[in-house]
Amino acid sequence: MSAECYKLSIVTVLHNSSSVIEPCLESIAAAAPDLKYELIVVDNNSADNGPAIVADLFSDTVFITNRRNRGFAAACNQGANAAHGEFILFLNPDVVADPNSISTLVAEQAKQENPGAMTARMRHPGGAFQSTCRRFPTINNLLFSRQSILGRLLRKSPEIYTLADYSKTTTVEAVAGTMLLIGRDLFNRMGQFDERFFLYMEDTDLSQRLSQNGFQNYFVPSSGGQHAWGKGSDASKFKRHCHHHYSMWKYFLKHYPNGFSLILLPLLLMINLTLVSILDLFRR
Repeated sequence: MSAECYKLSIVTVLHNSSSVIEPCLESIAAAAPDLKYELIVVDNNSADNGPAIVADLFSDTVFITNRRNRGFAAACNQGANAAHGEFILFLNPDVVADPNSISTLVAEQAKQENPGAMTARMRHPGGAFQSTCRRFPTINNLLFSRQSILGRLLRKSPEIYTLADYSKTTTVEAVAGTMLLIGRDLFNRMGQFDERFFLYMEDTDLSQRLSQNGFQNYFVPSSGGQHAWGKGSDASKFKRHCHHHYSMWKYFLKHYPNGFSLILLPLLLMINLTLVSILDLFRR
């Protein structure tokens, strides 16, 4: 198939993802039955047999290998640079997409006004709703987010930062990169993902830039899948917490470059990381 025939390029990033990558990639055919697509897998120096699984079972895949872990944003950009499709779908390796879900995302994109990034509705493996959209971070909503000690102890409403479910396609401020669709030309025009974000916040930052340039981001509940949160790599929960807090600091330094972001916020984030980690130990 010639490159110009592709409607869609699906980009998946691996880093020790062997336990989840096979069902993820197997779900794509039924999720996009009417689309001509190419599959691009970028491996961030995995030490397991994830790359071998892709090579053995999905031989038509465009495979990019990194000799070191370059981070999620950088690897996604590598995949985008190799893409030929009109659209790019960034798909986490720990997602099993529902039948017709990818086709639905593409169809919904064509219906919306000034579409930026589109995200699907995710479920936890047990079936519970898993939010994939949120407000742009502010110090007020961060205090009660799911990663904050106050949010965990006081169990505040998730609508303070992370948004609840919707029954129809809805504009939202920021979308998660778990299963994110965007036009390839638009993604490149926006400067792709900011590679300063090694892991986390690259999707929120892209959403912010899209919004600032007049585009709308959408949550599409008619499209979805099952997301085994945190199973996309073998990184520990503490390590993921560290990356999230560090990326949050970078986000504020970029979008709110002031004394609070430079001096006080890192102190608050370090305190929160310590307390949340202690709470996790007690809840094991």
